[in-house]
Amino acid sequence: MAHLIDSSKGFNAFVSFAAPAWHGLGTVLNNPLSTEDALTQGGLNYNVIKLPNVHMIPSGDSFEEVISEDSFFTLRTDVNKILGSRLGKDYAVMQNIEALNVVDEILQAGTATIETAGAIDEGRKVFICLKVAKDIIVGSEDVVKQYVLIATSHDGTLSITAMPTNVRVVCNNTLSAALGQKSKDKIKIRHTTNAAARLTEAMRVIKLLSTNTVENEENYNVMANTVISKEQMFNYFGNVFCTPQEIKELQAGKRAKEVLSTRKENILNEVLYFANRGQGQAMAMKGQDLTMWSAYNAVTGYVTRKKYSSASDRANSMLFGSAAETIETAGTLALNPAKIQTLSKINFNNLNLN
Repeated sequence: MAHLIDSSKGFNAFVSFAAPAWHGLGTVLNNPLSTEDALTQGGLNYNVIKLPNVHMIPSGDSFEEVISEDSFFTLRTDVNKILGSRLGKDYAVMQNIEALNVVDEILQAGTATIETAGAIDEGRKVFICLKVAKDIIVGSEDVVKQYVLIATSHDGTLSITAMPTNVRVVCNNTLSAALGQKSKDKIKIRHTTNAAARLTEAMRVIKLLSTNTVENEENYNVMANTVISKEQMFNYFGNVFCTPQEIKELQAGKRAKEVLSTRKENILNEVLYFANRGQGQAMAMKGQDLTMWSAYNAVTGYVTRKKYSSASDRANSMLFGSAAETIETAGTLALNPAKIQTLSKINFNNLNLN
């Protein structure tokens, strides 16, 4: 599959600050990014309009064109590309520059800086990733950097949304950023052109980041101080990656080879490889003991580094798809080990668990 980064204008619509942009795709700038950089270098400076769909109704030997009053599509005007085709009459287009207005308010507050910006899937989705100024510390030296992704779509699949995400520095693993009772994995930002209302929306994002920082630092440290056995780690991995039916059959005494597909066995073996040899795993342990933090980072290590069909497919999955869901599930279970269902160790004897 071709990479999803938009190249409608003849260049890859992705820009980043300092670090190589998305596996070599896009533009790297050595100065901190501005919203203007995001628009121009990130390929976000295009407009989208909403138009009614036209229905072809049979009329004798020909067809009559009927302009719909209820069904609409969105058109990217610079390249005449249809982005969304099944939109309702209440759907409102938000231009990319309007989404950036909220980002400007956050930048002015000094809470975060722009790290990356870009468009994917021919411009259907656009995003800006902000790096939060404050880091999280797990234990004495395990650093987790915080980011917030602000994204929207022009095909009706995603309203403008702020989604926090965290990255563990020692291994570059992506972590769940919403594990507490008050923390959230995302908030929807209201579409507004009023300056005071934009500031209010920006303050909602800043409050989200502040709340998540406190709760995530506490929760990550709880994981790091929760010592587990090897059997408990096996159960955890099984709960993250096995379906409810597979778990039920394993609990009934069936062997892994009888229940799991070769692909599922390979996934579990790769996760176990990260648990034993992954970068940063020694730091995630408590002395020689396994912890929920080390088990969780084995999962995120696998998900972050597994093979994807392309660099941008990986990013799309990590940001919006199945990889993000797996990381969230793994984080929730790691913080709530009582919810992990027990699987008999003997069921895994045919897997390479060492």
